[in-house]
Amino acid sequence: MAATFGTGGGNFSGTAATRPAAMRDLLPMPSSGPWWFMHHPARWLLVGDEWLPALGKMVAEPGINRVDKDGNTDLVEVGKRKQGWTIIPWEVEPGGYCIAWDGQNGKVHLSKWETPNMIAGQVRVKSDEAAYWDFCRRLVAEGHISLPDAQFIDVIIERQAQHVETLRSSAPTHPASALVLPAEEAKLAKMEAAKERLYANEPAPKRGRK
Repeated sequence: MAATFGTGGGNFSGTAATRPAAMRDLLPMPSSGPWWFMHHPARWLLVGDEWLPALGKMVAEPGINRVDKDGNTDLVEVGKRKQGWTIIPWEVEPGGYCIAWDGQNGKVHLSKWETPNMIAGQVRVKSDEAAYWDFCRRLVAEGHISLPDAQFIDVIIERQAQHVETLRSSAPTHPASALVLPAEEAKLAKMEAAKERLYANEPAPKRGRK
């Protein structure tokens, strides 16, 4: 049977070749389960010249830390809430903040602000710290995390004040203490000034996942 050709005048087109699915690039990192950010009222950090929440993670690894074999975190969440933690829902960040990557040993879950790269045969995870702290700042501004009781901040400041006093006592005879003392004194002053700014406005209504 004779071949039948179209009448397109030989105007053929092509597309870029793609690798088979079995040959796709996979992260050479240990697999990790999905997770959620969470925050405790006592956990705050001085970042630059402001107080921001220090977030923890609740990881859904089946069979670990009261997560059941199917990855259900109900028991974990109940326990964390009883301890005062607030679980931060994924949807507070457009597109979610927990991102899954295909790894050689299964899914690898990183934050939205972490990007893995291969450099000289090794994986390096680059973090966009500025964007992450903007996220933490927004959690407070939008009421997902409440402003802390001033006593929690006072405890942190008092620890820094004690550290400064220790350095001052040892500075006359210990050059290393004298060297770091100015920076630690400046940090203490920043902590105190940041506390004043933190409570300058009324806290926004809380909308966290309690």
